[in-house]
Amino acid sequence: MRGNSTTVTADLQVELLVAGLDHEIPLRSSWSYDAGDPYAVHVDFRLPLGSTERWSFARELLAQGMDLPAGSGDVEIAPEVGHRHVLLLLHGGSGSAVVRVGQHPLREFLDTAFAHVPAGSERSDDELEQWLRSVLDAAA
Repeated sequence: MRGNSTTVTADLQVELLVAGLDHEIPLRSSWSYDAGDPYAVHVDFRLPLGSTERWSFARELLAQGMDLPAGSGDVEIAPEVGHRHVLLLLHGGSGSAVVRVGQHPLREFLDTAFAHVPAGSERSDDELEQWLRSVLDAAA
């Protein structure tokens, strides 16, 4: 786990669960949280043939899904029975995937992200609007 005043990163081993296979496919993943984008978590999955697949979703969705099923649409997150793992159900244009990640290292990553930017202290819409106004005024 690495972190500084603005970013938190973690490299986690995950497992791709494939229907019909009697074993999981291990994948490496890089998780990142940036205080400059305080509502999002980004995950890069390193696929077996060398490519990388990036997924981004709400930090709050991840927090909710650690303990109870959460989400709909492209990303669903739920604890596995026994709470030793968390399941990510990812639905994209080319299909769906189920990824299992250890609950403890994922919780450690998430706790560190919340330590950097506590829930509720993300930029407010007023701050964002003021920033946008200053950018547009500078461009005029």
